[in-house]
Amino acid sequence: MPSTGGHLIVAAKDQTTDLDWELVHRSSTRWMLQNEPYDLDMVGPEGRLAGPAILVSSDGHSHVFRGVGHLDGFPGFAGLPGEPASTDPSPP
Repeated sequence: MPSTGGHLIVAAKDQTTDLDWELVHRSSTRWMLQNEPYDLDMVGPEGRLAGPAILVSSDGHSHVFRGVGHLDGFPGFAGLPGEPASTDPSPP
């Protein structure tokens, strides 16, 4: 989908080591999407990120996707080769 940009938000909760993520995306043309699961593949300054998400809100230009699994390529998610899961924001 043609894009004018977006914001990826990754959050840690105090009660768990799991991370939550959400993508707020702005399309340059009107795209009427269904509120259903999508496999997202994103490229940004941090590199390639990918993961399953559900579209929770859209007006045709602004789209909000909520992650429903691991965000591949993000170092805080367990299971990435060579990158341990960590949500501790304090320096070592």
